[in-house]
Amino acid sequence: MSPAIIQQHNHFLIVDKPAGWLVHPTRPDGTFTLIDWLRDQFPDEFLSLVSRLDRETSGLLLVARGKDNASLFGKMQQRREIHKSYLALVHGRPPDSGVIDQPLDRLGKHQPSRIYMRQAVVPGTYPAQTEFKTLETRRLPKFGEISLVEVSPKTGRLHQIRAHFEFIGFPVLNDKIYGQKDEVFIDYIDKDTENSPKMARHSLHSSKLSFVFGAEEIYQEIGLPEDLAEIWGTCKEVKV
Repeated sequence: MSPAIIQQHNHFLIVDKPAGWLVHPTRPDGTFTLIDWLRDQFPDEFLSLVSRLDRETSGLLLVARGKDNASLFGKMQQRREIHKSYLALVHGRPPDSGVIDQPLDRLGKHQPSRIYMRQAVVPGTYPAQTEFKTLETRRLPKFGEISLVEVSPKTGRLHQIRAHFEFIGFPVLNDKIYGQKDEVFIDYIDKDTENSPKMARHSLHSSKLSFVFGAEEIYQEIGLPEDLAEIWGTCKEVKV
């Protein structure tokens, strides 16, 4: 599945990134990434990713066109003027709503961890706030209760939503790092280990993006992609 341009503006692009795409190269192995795809579409332009998504996360992200706009959007990002919301399927039944206000840092800086990128709540480190609302809870035969939540991160820490929801006891469905033993992720990335059946990607989707640009109010929203909608659609409704 290829990316899609949801909105094309003289100063920016809003793109729908499919799950499985890296947004930019992480190693010199020739992997074709989202920024490579964008540069193929706009070969004579300077393009800069204003927002980024993990490889397995799908959905909306913002791209600046030109260096001046990249600087402008960078400052807007720092002032928290670009608002993003996500949809996630999580284990269990979280509270109806709330704010997770817990500092995050890379776990390996504070205690041994076999996963370099793993983040964790560590007192006295980097502030992180995640607002959420539980939309509905259903039951999936394989996992028991799962919930559809809308999540609005107020800060932009690495893996913030995934680490915060693990901390409160409702990890994201099919997350290979959070809410699992380290071996799940290590075996998944080990080329010599056979993973059958292949584990689905984590259930996180960037669904809303809004900001004010000049006199324009920019708003885009997309629903659950096909793979997550299929999981949610196979769930049985839970009677309250």
